Amino acid sequence: MPALPDTHFELPERVSTATGAGNAQYREQVKRRRSNKKRIIENPLAHLNDEQLEQDVSLFQRECLPSVNRASLLRAARVAQNVRSYDEVARSEDPETGNHLPVQLTVEEKRALKAEKDSLFSQPSMLMVILAVSLAAFLQGFVQSSINGASLYADAFHLTDAISAATGENARPFWDHWKLGAANASPFFFASLLGCWLSLPVNDWIGRRGAMAVAAGLIFASSWGAVFCSTWIQLFSVRIINGIGMGLKAVSTPILASETAVGFWRGSFILAWQLWVAFGIMMGFAFNLIVSNIRNDKLVLQLILGAPLVPSIFLMIGLCFCPESPRYYMRRSIDNPQKAYDILRKLRKTELEEYSHNFENPEGFLAHVKGYAVQYKQLFKERRLRNALISSSIVALAQQLCGINVFAFYSGNLFIGALEGDEKGRLKSMGYSLGFGAINFFFGLPAIRTIDTLGRRKWLVLTLPVMCIFMVAASLSTLIGDKDTRVGIIALFVFLFTAAYSPGMGPIPFTLASESFPLSHREAGCAFAIAINLLFAGLIQMFFPSINAGLGDGGSLGLFAGLDFLAFVLVFLLVEETKRRSLEDLDLIFAVRKRDFVSHQVTRYLPWFVRHHVLRRRRDEPKPSLYVDLIWQQQQYQNGVGGEGGIDWREPFAVDDGGGVDANGHGSDGMVSPTFPRRPSEFDRLSVASDDTAHQ
Repeated sequence: MPALPDTHFELPERVSTATGAGNAQYREQVKRRRSNKKRIIENPLAHLNDEQLEQDVSLFQRECLPSVNRASLLRAARVAQNVRSYDEVARSEDPETGNHLPVQLTVEEKRALKAEKDSLFSQPSMLMVILAVSLAAFLQGFVQSSINGASLYADAFHLTDAISAATGENARPFWDHWKLGAANASPFFFASLLGCWLSLPVNDWIGRRGAMAVAAGLIFASSWGAVFCSTWIQLFSVRIINGIGMGLKAVSTPILASETAVGFWRGSFILAWQLWVAFGIMMGFAFNLIVSNIRNDKLVLQLILGAPLVPSIFLMIGLCFCPESPRYYMRRSIDNPQKAYDILRKLRKTELEEYSHNFENPEGFLAHVKGYAVQYKQLFKERRLRNALISSSIVALAQQLCGINVFAFYSGNLFIGALEGDEKGRLKSMGYSLGFGAINFFFGLPAIRTIDTLGRRKWLVLTLPVMCIFMVAASLSTLIGDKDTRVGIIALFVFLFTAAYSPGMGPIPFTLASESFPLSHREAGCAFAIAINLLFAGLIQMFFPSINAGLGDGGSLGLFAGLDFLAFVLVFLLVEETKRRSLEDLDLIFAVRKRDFVSHQVTRYLPWFVRHHVLRRRRDEPKPSLYVDLIWQQQQYQNGVGGEGGIDWREPFAVDDGGGVDANGHGSDGMVSPTFPRRPSEFDRLSVASDDTAHQ
C-alpha cells in the first residue's frame, strides 16, 4: 500500500495519505524507520484509520493499478493492516470466528493464509525462480572446483615449484606460489573490485534477471578462453572476465530470491544459493576426479578449465522462464506498479496489495553516477543502513576468515602436501576434495526450514564455537607422526568442521546481505557486503599458498581456528536476528541503535543465559527481549495493568535474537512457530494505550 514502502530515505513530495494528520503520522513512521529509539516493530499501515485506508487505496488504485478492482484491493489492504487477527481467524475451527471483522475470508483464502506461514513450498509458482537461483549457484560452485582442480596442474603454466610439498620445518615459499595465488585470486579480486559494484547500475538498467544473464555470458566467455591459456598471465587475464560475471551474479541472484520469496520462508529460499553452490563444488570435484583418469594431462586441464561452459548455458536457458523480481518494478527509476502486481499474481496466485511512490527519475549519465555515489554514501550516514551494513559485512567477512574456502580452493594442494606428490597422491587428494564437497552439500540440507524457525543468528552462535574446536583438532592432528594416520585424522576433523559450517556460516552471509537493506539501497548494500566477502576470498587465494608454505599445515589451520572464535564474539555482540520478518519490518530492526543492542546482549541476555542454562537457576525467568512487537506480539490485557484496555509497559523490552518473551512474559517474534499456536488478538481494541503517536 502507499502508506510505507521499503524505506526510501528521501521523502517523496507527494505523500499518499489523505489528510494532514495522516501525513504527520507517515513522517513519524519514516523517522522511526531511520532511528528506532523506542524499539517498536509495527505494521506500516497501523497509523491509518479505515477512512484514511479507503482514501489511500482509492488514490493508489486510480494512479497505479487502474486495471485492478478497487474493492478487491481494499479488501486485501484491510487484511494486511490487521494480519495477526486474520491469521487467527484462518486458524480457528469455529466458522463464526471473525464474523464481526470488516473482511470475511473465504475457505480458500483461509487455507492460503495458513499455508503461507506453515508450508515452505506453499507457492508452487516459485519453482522457476528457485530453479534459476539454483543454476546460478551451481555455476558458482563449479567455477570454484575448476580453480581448485586446475591448481594441481600448475606445471602446465610453468609453475613447477607451486605444486611442491613446501610444508614442514624446512618450508620455503616460492615465487611460483605467488603466481599461482594471483591466477587463482584474480576472479575473486575483480568480482570484488568491479563485478559487485557494477551490479548497481546493471540491476538498475536491466533488472536482476538481466544481470544474471550478463554474468552467465561473461563466465561462458572466460571459461572458453581459459581452455587455450598456456601461461599463468593468460589465465590471470581471462579470469578477470570470470570475476566480473561472478560479482554480478553473486549480488543479483540472492536479491532475486529474497524479493520474490514469501517473507516467513525467505531464508529457506535464499538458502538455495549456498546449497547449490555446495552441490556445484561437489559435482565439480567429482568431474575433476573422473577426467583425471585420462592419460593426457593437457586434455584433463582443458576439460577442467572449460567445464563451467555447460552450467552457464543451462543458466541462460533457465532465465528465459524465470520472472523478474516484482520489487524491481517498484524502484524509483522504473516505477511500474502494474507490472509488479502482474508478477506477484503469477508468483502468489492471490490478490495482493502493493505500494508505490512517485520519484523524480535522474536524467543523463552523470546524474545516474551521482545517484549511485549518494547511495553508497548513505550506507555510512543513515543509522538504519549503517547497522545493516555492519551486520551483513561482519558475517560476510567471517565466512571467508573461518577457513572454509581454504578447503574449497586448496584442498587438493593441502592433502597432496600431506601425501606423496605423485599421480597416486593427486588422485587421493581429489578423492578427499570430493568428500569435502559432498559433506558441504548434504549437511547444508538441515538448514532448509530451520534457517527460518531456529533463525540465522542462532545457527551462527551454535556452529561457530564447534567449528573452532574442530579446526583446533585438525591443527593438532598435523603433529601425528605416521603419515597415513595423520592424513586420515586431519581429513576427519576437516570433514567435521565442514559439517558444522554448512547449515550456519554457509548460507547465512548471502541471506543477510540480500535481505538487510531497503529497496532503495538493496543493490548498494548487498554489493558492499558481498564485495568484502569476495575480496577476502581473493586474498585467501592469493596468500594462502605462501602462508601454508611458511606456517605449515598445522600453523595455517590454527590461525583459522582463532579467527573462528573472533567471528563468534562479533556475531554474538553485533548481529541482529532477521528471521520471519518481512523486508519492510527489518527497517525497524536495524533502526535500533547498535550500542543498545550490544548493551542488551552483555548486560541482560548473557547474565540470563548463564543463570538459566549454566547455573540452572531461576528456570522460570523469561528470556529478556529488546523489541516491542506490535505486529505478532501477544498483548496481555488485564484490569489495573497498563490502564483500561492497555498494555503493561512498565518494564523495557529486550531480545537477544528476536525470539522468546520479554521481561513481563509478553510474547515476541520467537513465539511465532511454524505451527502458530495463536492467542486472542483483541481485534476490537485497535487503539491501544501507547506513547507512540502512530498508535494513539
